[in-house]
Amino acid sequence: MPPPEIQARLDWATRIAQQAGELLLASFRTDVAVERKDRGIVTELDRRAERLIAGSLAEAFPGDGLVAEEGTGRESTSGYRWAVDPLDGTTNYVAGLPMFAVSLGCLRDGDDDGDGAAVLGVVHAPAFGETFAAVRGLGLRGGSPGRGRPSPSRPSPSPPSPSPDDLGAAVFIVNKAYHPAPVLWAVAGGLMASVRAFRTFGCVSLDLALVAAGRADGLVLLPADPWDVAAGLLLVEEAGFVAGNLAGRPNPTGRRGILATSSSLFAPAAALLDPSPLPG
Repeated sequence: MPPPEIQARLDWATRIAQQAGELLLASFRTDVAVERKDRGIVTELDRRAERLIAGSLAEAFPGDGLVAEEGTGRESTSGYRWAVDPLDGTTNYVAGLPMFAVSLGCLRDGDDDGDGAAVLGVVHAPAFGETFAAVRGLGLRGGSPGRGRPSPSRPSPSPPSPSPDDLGAAVFIVNKAYHPAPVLWAVAGGLMASVRAFRTFGCVSLDLALVAAGRADGLVLLPADPWDVAAGLLLVEEAGFVAGNLAGRPNPTGRRGILATSSSLFAPAAALLDPSPLPG
């Protein structure tokens, strides 16, 4: 069992993610007004979901900090800080595609921009009616098993047996995040040409959850923001998979991109990536 302060936050995060999901579903596949922003688009549903989460957090844990995609922020006085994406996959949502999610990652003693390792994470996929959750050190919970994998509905302290055990039989998810599509091809083209199949769904937190649940064999994600990855990265790690940056090094953060896969596939996949086209 998690410590009481973690369990209370896990219960809250699960509940509010599902409430935000209900809010999003109520307007899904309706005529939603869209605004342009620096990187992508935003809707009133993004903002309403963020207000719901931020208001509930202020009541439940008034000392907890917050950094959220649409600009809501608060300093932490409790030692806990949340990285929140109230509607991950806005483009999919507006198009009527079901690959969108609500993502909440809780960090302890994180820095001001929310980077760092989450102590708990919740990703809720409203259109699929699935919630994935993890507490550091206690395994992945939620979802349903992927092919050849044990059910992730119970904590899994040992890594699942990799299936398949070679890249030629693997299915990878790729996500360009905020970068132009040609950059994804330049970085990941060698890997994409070597796996059995690759898929792109356009929802970072859900991509990570699908890898954690064993429904895909790996993910290549170009650099993204902390609210995109805080929860999902913990899901992947607690499911027993290996995560690193696009140069194949450990301790990943969204800002350096992420490669996540099984221990047997990580090194060969990393060898086929070329992060040099990325800025910085």
